[in-house]
Amino acid sequence: MECKCGGALIDGKTTYRVSKKNFSLILENIPAFKCTRCDAVLTTEETTDKIQQLVNRIERESKEIVTGKPSANLYDY
Repeated sequence: MECKCGGALIDGKTTYRVSKKNFSLILENIPAFKCTRCDAVLTTEETTDKIQQLVNRIERESKEIVTGKPSANLYDY
């Protein structure tokens, strides 16, 4: 794996964050590489694919998540 600028890559960890309409997802301590020249953070294709599969699965299942709105008015009780 190489950075576009040609800098050396060092092993490290990163955090992935995404916010969609029905959910927010934060993944920490993801294995990654950091470029010493431009500070770009790169992940392997395998890691990127796994993250994308996880996001797709959550998006598919999040349509059924309760939004926190009460189904009945509290003054009815």
